[in-house]
Amino acid sequence: MTAKQRLCNTMCYMLAPEQMRVIVSFLLDGAKILFGSLVVGVFVPSAAGAIPWATFVTGLGLTAAFLAIAVVLSKTPISRI
Repeated sequence: MTAKQRLCNTMCYMLAPEQMRVIVSFLLDGAKILFGSLVVGVFVPSAAGAIPWATFVTGLGLTAAFLAIAVVLSKTPISRI
């Protein structure tokens, strides 16, 4: 069993369907906020200076991770034992 399957099985067993929808929407909203802040931070000039590329790449990675987890959790059928 992969780590992804263990996470999905644990989350789906412990949470009610409504709670799962809340978590998925939280992750999707978090991904949107991360991406929006990256776009604003990189492409809008500011007095604070430029954002390092390492920060930009890390933000993209976190955005992708949030989206991937949200998609996996939303596609996992919720079943009770």
